[in-house]
Amino acid sequence: MLSRMQTAAIWDGIRELSSDDRPNQVRHAFDLVLLNLRQDTGEVLLTRDQLAERIGCAPKNVSTIMGTLEKMGVIRRERRRIEGVQGRGVAVYFINPHVAWNGSLDVRKAQAAETRPPMQLELLQGGAS
Repeated sequence: MLSRMQTAAIWDGIRELSSDDRPNQVRHAFDLVLLNLRQDTGEVLLTRDQLAERIGCAPKNVSTIMGTLEKMGVIRRERRRIEGVQGRGVAVYFINPHVAWNGSLDVRKAQAAETRPPMQLELLQGGAS
C-alpha cells in the first residue's frame, strides 16, 4: 500500500533537490523502488545493475542516487555478505514503512514504530493538513 500524502511529499522533496543531486534520476529510482517491492518485507527486488539499466546511468551512480533516497529517509540500506567473496557485501534496499508497506496494517505499524519517517514527512506532520 502507498500513502498518497507521503508519496507526494517525497516527490516534492525530490523536486527541491539541487541539480547536482540528479533529481530526475532520483525520482526515476524512487518510482522503480515502488514498483519493485517484495510483498512481505518491503525489500527492493532490483539489483544495482538492474536499477542502473532502467534509469540509464552507470551502476556507480545508482549508489549515489540511492544514497540520496537513504539520506531523505525514504529507503534504508543493508549489506548482505556473500560467502567466499571479500568486502562489505551487496547493498540491499528496503522501503521505509512510512512510505509504503505490504501485508497487514499491524505489521506496518510495528515496522513504522521502529523506523524514522522521511525528512519531508516530519515537516508535514507538524504543519497544517
